[in-house]
Amino acid sequence: MEKTKFFGYKAAIGAFLVIFANLGACTTLGTFLSSLSEYSGHSLGAVGQIGTVNTICNIALSILAIKVLGKLGPQKTMLISIIACAAHMQFYTFATPGANIQSLIFMYIAGGMASVAITFGTHAVCSSLIADWFVEKRAQVTGYVLSGAGIGAAAWVFLAGQLFKITDYKNCYRIMSILVLVIGLISVIFFIKTPEKIGQKPLGWSSQSSAEGKAEVAGVTYKEALMSKSFKILIAGLLFTTVGGTAFLSYAPSWWQMNGMDASGAATWNAVYLLLAGVLLLAAGMISNKLGTAGFVVYVCVAFILAFMCMIIWPLSHSVIMMILTVIFAAAAYPVCASIPSFVGTAVFGPREFGAISATLMIAVYIGQAIASPIMAAVLGTEGATVLGIPGGMNFGWVLFAVTTVIGMILLLFAIKAAPYKNKN
Repeated sequence: MEKTKFFGYKAAIGAFLVIFANLGACTTLGTFLSSLSEYSGHSLGAVGQIGTVNTICNIALSILAIKVLGKLGPQKTMLISIIACAAHMQFYTFATPGANIQSLIFMYIAGGMASVAITFGTHAVCSSLIADWFVEKRAQVTGYVLSGAGIGAAAWVFLAGQLFKITDYKNCYRIMSILVLVIGLISVIFFIKTPEKIGQKPLGWSSQSSAEGKAEVAGVTYKEALMSKSFKILIAGLLFTTVGGTAFLSYAPSWWQMNGMDASGAATWNAVYLLLAGVLLLAAGMISNKLGTAGFVVYVCVAFILAFMCMIIWPLSHSVIMMILTVIFAAAAYPVCASIPSFVGTAVFGPREFGAISATLMIAVYIGQAIASPIMAAVLGTEGATVLGIPGGMNFGWVLFAVTTVIGMILLLFAIKAAPYKNKN
């Protein structure tokens, strides 16, 4: 009988493309935010609350997504995400002029549907699929798959900018929604399959079974994870590290413009940052295997601390070299929100019920993303003053987020040291 070729790598390609389509397309909102405000007649602040709606829905839907995954399986769950992603773009086109409440409702619904795309078809669900397929090479393959977030963000933002030069925001969204459907449906139909569905075993299954003397997936249960001290420490660590990562992603271009860079230059540097982040995410799994999980946490967090230091120093000289270093360090640190929950979660709790555990850990990431803007708003209120001997405003914000990153790094290392999976085995 002819040996069936291992399908896991095709499933990984499919998961990469799903993340690429979902997160990449959802990232384009920033490109069209001003146009949505101008066209609808609503203030930028009111339209900007789309992000708040999105974050609240991310938190609410995170656990639901894993329950749906357990009931429907990854293929149908990711199909829901792709349909939601394409549909959310269409809802933005329903806005009409005149500052009417109906337009605002349509935009907020779009923000909520983007959350369905993000929670049903990105980090937790895709990482769970990879955990199903890979015992060996899991961290490396997960790094490849999650790089779809950074590469997707860079590619779709670039595409949105190019389309915006030749047509209005509504046609941009219509075109991109079709692309999301094409990429997403091909991925889901042809690549997203589980080992059980096609009668295969995960890569490395035989070696794990031999080592443990049984065919049971290693790790602790979801209930055991929630009850562990390590879980609580890990949640706090993710919260502290994610705040700074989100602040950089959201406010770095504004900081550069505040200090003399034109909008085009800031957009270019931001695109370079996102593209490089996607490339480095491809290597995240290999770096994690080389350094170990604790070493990877130190590498990522120290990179972000150095990025914040460069942000503080750059306005003093406007040095191109300092900008290059800022982008490199920040790109190296991008896994703070993308890979750390998956890598650390697996190391601490094992793959046994990784999907449910990962989804719960992502709540800490979403909360960190939600509180980043209010914290930065409070920090901006100190502009012109001195805080703890440090000039106020966004300058103080970068110092603050460097400190939160240090705290988050320490907490993550404590969580790894107290890992119940390691202690159990």
